[in-house]
Amino acid sequence: MTYSVWHRGLGITLDLTEADLGHPEYPRLLDEIYGNYQPDLLYCLEAHEDEGFICPGFMTIRKVNGRPHAMHVAKGERPETKAESDLHKALGEYTAEVASGEGFRVTRPAAGEQGKGRVDVTVEGADSHRLAYEIQLAAIAGGSVDDRTRMTRRAGLTPLWLVNNENAIPIDRAPWARLNVQSWRDVSDRAALPVRGGIKQLHMSRCDWSNPVPCPQQGAGRCGGRHALWEPVRGLYYEDVIRRTATGELVSLYLPRPSGRRGWHMWVTPNDKEEFLEGRPEPVPGMVVPTARPATGAERRGEEAAWGVRAELTGALDDERPIDASLWHTEPGPSEFSRPFVVGEFVIPGDLVAARRTFTRALEHAADIAAHLPSGADIAAGRAEITGEQRERLADARERCRRLAEEMHTHPWWETIGDRHAARDALTYAATHDSASSWTVRPGVGPVVYGS
Repeated sequence: MTYSVWHRGLGITLDLTEADLGHPEYPRLLDEIYGNYQPDLLYCLEAHEDEGFICPGFMTIRKVNGRPHAMHVAKGERPETKAESDLHKALGEYTAEVASGEGFRVTRPAAGEQGKGRVDVTVEGADSHRLAYEIQLAAIAGGSVDDRTRMTRRAGLTPLWLVNNENAIPIDRAPWARLNVQSWRDVSDRAALPVRGGIKQLHMSRCDWSNPVPCPQQGAGRCGGRHALWEPVRGLYYEDVIRRTATGELVSLYLPRPSGRRGWHMWVTPNDKEEFLEGRPEPVPGMVVPTARPATGAERRGEEAAWGVRAELTGALDDERPIDASLWHTEPGPSEFSRPFVVGEFVIPGDLVAARRTFTRALEHAADIAAHLPSGADIAAGRAEITGEQRERLADARERCRRLAEEMHTHPWWETIGDRHAARDALTYAATHDSASSWTVRPGVGPVVYGS
């Protein structure tokens, strides 16, 4: 028995010990919830404490001696509405027809067949690729997804949960794909069905000062290397997914979250998967990503804010954003980003020197754009004008200069030195000389360059 529960529709915590549930702005909320049961509306605040494998997640409100409390609902799913049932049937038929048309063996349950272990469509493809399509349109408890996924795997099948909602519970509890279809007509009237989520491709993002995102491994600055990102695949159709999963051109991959909470399931190409794993065994649910360094207090607090239970519940499960996988796969950068530069008494981090050089080039670029604009006299006389494209290019260039200046000024190195004025001069000197040298300053002589 508990007296706190999360309302997924409003994104708020309900305190059942309060008459107004802690939200006076919703005066009749308890009556609305109590008189209109929706199995996917209320969610347990502690659902992810055990990685989501034990707690079913969904809750309902009951009254005991006139006092409301929250209780977990039994594992299971809400019966489909007539519209969901028609769409379910249409998607099942579409899946079977496409797979059969490609020459694969297809199995579907007999009409009216129900019970545990039922799979909507089974596709036996090339080699050992056997897919179990679970078309899930109605609300379902997380525990039910886990149970059915385990049964499917024990039968030697790879599950593919097909959903049509960005907050569908099967997302990232098992391999999944999302379509943006809401009616059987969306299936029958279209020549192709675009896939909106669940398929990813590996992208290596350069970690230098042209990238506005701090190094995910260091937590600040840039390392000059390349970090792995899993980016959503666009322009792929459901019929492509059916064919490519059956032939092995798409395979499932699981990636744990750095926080240790439930991770991500995705469909990727075998080449991307092989490059990403680098010979390591594929992760399994419950596995924690090994970090290259201990997280700082600020990073831990940031991670808790980013991956906390409430953040997961309020944000869409399929947010269509790239997944940072730098802790798993990173290519090292050039030595100039990691080797410190010595100028007099200052030992300057290499990435800060690289930032200063990038800033100089950005200033030159902005100045070049401005130099090629019409003069003020020509504009005033009506002989010329600045186009919208020119204004946008100049604004972008100046914004990049502003960002680089801010990042340089907030680099952690500045907190370790006393004389900032002298340090700025040393940084400028280091940035304007050959990167293959190190520098020192002799009192009364000035900078002297020594080969490294």
